[in-house]
Amino acid sequence: MCELLGLNFKLPVSPSFSFRGFRHRSDGNPHGWGIARYEGKACQILKEAIDAQESKLAEFVRDYDLFQSQIFIGHVRDASRGDHTLQNTHPFKRVFRSREVILAHNGTMECLPLDKKEMNYLPVGETDSEHIFCAFLTLLSADKIQFSDYQKIERVLIDFNKLGKMNLLFSEGEQLYIYRDKDGHNGLCLTERISPFGVKSLKDEDWEIDLAAEKRPGQRGFVIASHPLTKNEIWTDLVPGSLMVLREGEIIYE
Repeated sequence: MCELLGLNFKLPVSPSFSFRGFRHRSDGNPHGWGIARYEGKACQILKEAIDAQESKLAEFVRDYDLFQSQIFIGHVRDASRGDHTLQNTHPFKRVFRSREVILAHNGTMECLPLDKKEMNYLPVGETDSEHIFCAFLTLLSADKIQFSDYQKIERVLIDFNKLGKMNLLFSEGEQLYIYRDKDGHNGLCLTERISPFGVKSLKDEDWEIDLAAEKRPGQRGFVIASHPLTKNEIWTDLVPGSLMVLREGEIIYE
């Protein structure tokens, strides 16, 4: 069952520690992995249609401390629709209103929100996830919904969620949007990292780190995952059927 990873911090951080744990979630999700980050308005996506634990590129992300951003979105894939190809691997990206928007999805839709002939944006691959993304951007454009119209965005996502199982992470480069499935499909939770950070231990690997030695006090923020990545942090379940928005390491809508 696919899993999601998200980071949003006040200052740029490396995803190294969280990604080290998240990479193990490819057990049972071997059909692809990806991670996206922002630098200004530009988005960089690294992804492959292979098991993350067999990937040298994923090892690079885990070990390269200068791979930094305020916003990250990651995904490991258990394919339910579409072949095991790069075009079907999350996260997906589209240019929208002069921004590079990215999205990753967990779940399976029983029906799709719009027919392709109704959409201004068309999927490259065969996944329901990319179809959701294109339909979502089409509705934002048609209804003139801004990325700051959180309640309107939430209503669109709630309507989409009636058609199937849907956990989403997406971003336009300034904010991280998190939507949890109305029936709590697969789980989605978050933990806050704030000074003093202390020693943290991973659940999926015998590995711990003293974040106080790695982070500056101003590097506060949140980590989002389908299931807790660490043993000694407080992870809070997100409310099913609702949207949360993070910006610069703070919750600005829930």
